[in-house]
Amino acid sequence: MMFSLEVVKILALSGFVLAAPQNIQYHDTTDNSWKSRIKNVVVLVEENRSFDTFAGGLSYNSAIDGLLHHNYCNSIISGINMQLFTTWHPDGTQAQNMRGFVTEQSITFDTFNKTRAAEVINYYTPDQIKVFNAMAENFVLFDRWFAAVPGPTNPNRAYITSGTSNGHGRNDNLFNTYGIPVKSIFEQLSENGITWINYQNSTLGPGLGTLPQFTYINPECCSYQSYHPPSPISLGENFIKQIYEALRSSPQWNETLFILTFDEHGGFGDHVPPPTNVPAGDSLTYTETAPDGKPMTFDFKRLGIRVPTLLISPWVGKGIVEKKGRNKGGEYTHTSIIAFLDELWGLEPLTPRVSWSSTFEELITNRLRTDTPVTLPDPLVHN
Repeated sequence: MMFSLEVVKILALSGFVLAAPQNIQYHDTTDNSWKSRIKNVVVLVEENRSFDTFAGGLSYNSAIDGLLHHNYCNSIISGINMQLFTTWHPDGTQAQNMRGFVTEQSITFDTFNKTRAAEVINYYTPDQIKVFNAMAENFVLFDRWFAAVPGPTNPNRAYITSGTSNGHGRNDNLFNTYGIPVKSIFEQLSENGITWINYQNSTLGPGLGTLPQFTYINPECCSYQSYHPPSPISLGENFIKQIYEALRSSPQWNETLFILTFDEHGGFGDHVPPPTNVPAGDSLTYTETAPDGKPMTFDFKRLGIRVPTLLISPWVGKGIVEKKGRNKGGEYTHTSIIAFLDELWGLEPLTPRVSWSSTFEELITNRLRTDTPVTLPDPLVHN
């Protein structure tokens, strides 16, 4: 069961113990020595959770831009444009007030039942997501990492692996049946002699010490391991626990970087407006019919809503909360992952969005940690 955001203000005043603000030590990357420490990059992309609903209740560090320091307000909006701008058709004159999640939920499910509508602005406490909380406490949490597209799963996953969705804004058959005619990071790695694998729900490779240089893990969607509603949170928690513990026990742990993120917000609320006027992956646009019956065209120059993202390695600091990027466009988003791979392995950026996206090599330290947990807590079983 999630907590309602209406109790956030009470919780903030009720004695939560918060760590003092951090002093992040960013590391000089000009000599490229950080590259010798990371031999394997593992990426797991889970499903459909906004930052506020999933990580906004974490309380171990007061630097987290979550919910405990905000009087959350949500009045009227629907659809992702409606969620952000209070109109189906933003024309550049409206501010992103982030107040329309309840209205969007109500219209989508054709109900103004308060309990049902409030689902999108509920959130989890640390005790309810013990595994994710333990990961965040021990490694790096990004609290300003945005989805690539203010849209559903497949366009975002295309941006993660190709730096563009080729003008697609919905989960259409081209993704599942034909594919899109753009180069992926997998093709680029093969062309450069870099090993990779695309896993489906597997932890076998890490345990055997046979990870390639790049590993991309696709969780099952949408009933068991991906956190995608309505699957139980405990199953998603158990899956990321298995992945982490397999990596931690692997002989390759000391040269591994594990990135855990979520593809998109899934309609759940968040209070941070996404960046606008960012480079698109290409010049293609997407047009659909909005719920009011009028056409809506999107140019991919706005990022999606914040999603929880972790950077996990014995080469990163403990309990760090990372905010805006420090290089390139100054923002973290899904294409920051392949932009980082470009820096690590000397690859050419696939698209303008990749070139613009901030990378995070400055978070890689020069000290190998020996205090990283071998195991994580067991998930809370939700009845």
